[in-house]
Amino acid sequence: MKHDFMSHDLQLPELTLRGMLLGILITIIFTASNVYLGLKVGLTFSSSIPAAVISMAVLRFFKKSNVLENNMVQTQASAAGTLSAVIFVLPGLLMLGYWQGFHYTETLLLCACGGALGVLFTIPLRRAMVVHSDLTYPEGRAAAEILK
Repeated sequence: MKHDFMSHDLQLPELTLRGMLLGILITIIFTASNVYLGLKVGLTFSSSIPAAVISMAVLRFFKKSNVLENNMVQTQASAAGTLSAVIFVLPGLLMLGYWQGFHYTETLLLCACGGALGVLFTIPLRRAMVVHSDLTYPEGRAAAEILK
């Protein structure tokens, strides 16, 4: 049965505690894996599609799980790829001699500013890069097809 997930008549929970906890767990595992792989090999993997598959497999054991909850977990876990990109910035700043040591508050503020700028630039670019993209299956659409 196909659902119109934008319908106001359909009352499906999207933000659930189990979804948030699963998303946090997958994000921690994928971020740690990406950081290790990035420092060891020099590249990272995209975590969006594996997170969609894992969230479907885990949430299917719960009676009232739905595709919107899976989408939330997948979106939350796909942040692991962007979080692990800090492994390329911080060592570069150390190699340039900008930092002589790590100051916790300075590092925290720099990472928070970078994350906020990323979100602020992602919001207006989403339509151009995902919705009206010339590519047949960008990663977000591929993950949506998997969740369908």
